Amino acid sequence: MSDECPLVQIRARARALVAMARDGDTAGLVDALDRLLAEQAEGGPGPHRIVGELISAAVQMVAVRAGEMPPHTLFAVDIRDDADHAVAIDHLEPPLRATIRALLAELNGHPEDACFQLELALSDIDLESTLEVVVHALLWTIGMLEWCEEQGVDAPDWLRGAGLAA
Repeated sequence: MSDECPLVQIRARARALVAMARDGDTAGLVDALDRLLAEQAEGGPGPHRIVGELISAAVQMVAVRAGEMPPHTLFAVDIRDDADHAVAIDHLEPPLRATIRALLAELNGHPEDACFQLELALSDIDLESTLEVVVHALLWTIGMLEWCEEQGVDAPDWLRGAGLAA
């Protein structure tokens, strides 16, 4: 895999995480994240680019689902707790707050802001914080991937068929 383009490697790793999550391989996910953090501690890229690719894929699929949008349309989120009460984004833990802001920045056409928010979200080299960020990016990506599969619309090529005995 070392001769491949870095983007191909990143997408392969992101696809593997999606497959593990869809197949319920929690131990595999934790091990993969632990390896990413170890690589980051040794000067490697860590999970930033992988989470960025997951968010970009989710955004592409949201755009398909949203269909034709009027110019200057802005996306927002409605965050709810377990009791279905609204939660202000500023009341979330910083890694989750920054991850949601990264998704919104990407959805609203501000990729530089999305990168900045991902840097904030993943600034701690800590398995628990990283797991929270990656899990949310995976949930959003998998939710949109399943919608694409159910509707028979195209998902990003590199994600098609990830997991569920693919």
